[in-house]
Amino acid sequence: MYKAIVRRQLRKTFAALGRGDYEAVVAKFGDDGVFCMAGEQHGLAGENRGPNEVRAWFERAYRLFPDLRLEPDTITVNGPPWNTVVGTRFFVSATLPDGSPYRNEGMQFLRLRWAKVVEDRLYEDTQALAEAIEAVAEHGAKSPA
Repeated sequence: MYKAIVRRQLRKTFAALGRGDYEAVVAKFGDDGVFCMAGEQHGLAGENRGPNEVRAWFERAYRLFPDLRLEPDTITVNGPPWNTVVGTRFFVSATLPDGSPYRNEGMQFLRLRWAKVVEDRLYEDTQALAEAIEAVAEHGAKSPA
């Protein structure tokens, strides 16, 4: 039953992100929660700690991709409420400034402790993401700092 609840809550969180409501994610982070986007050669790469840094990351992401959508495909949940591990395969989509679609897919490794995020790591095709960010930058959007 617990695993089904976690899956349902995660689907709701992905739906909130699709509406641009990233505060639904930020609220799940404690001061020591870690959010990390894999990669080195794109403006969204790096590690963020605590709600303020996570919020800043989402602000950059939505500035680059205002219609960003993340759709979960498969969600696997394991462990008790004090040490829950979640693996999610997801699809990413957005519209680039020239009207062309951005599509990507990724994996999420998520650790929860009593419904608070301890660790959230995203792994996408970073080359595709870097190219999309470059395309946005070429059309005058500010590159994220």
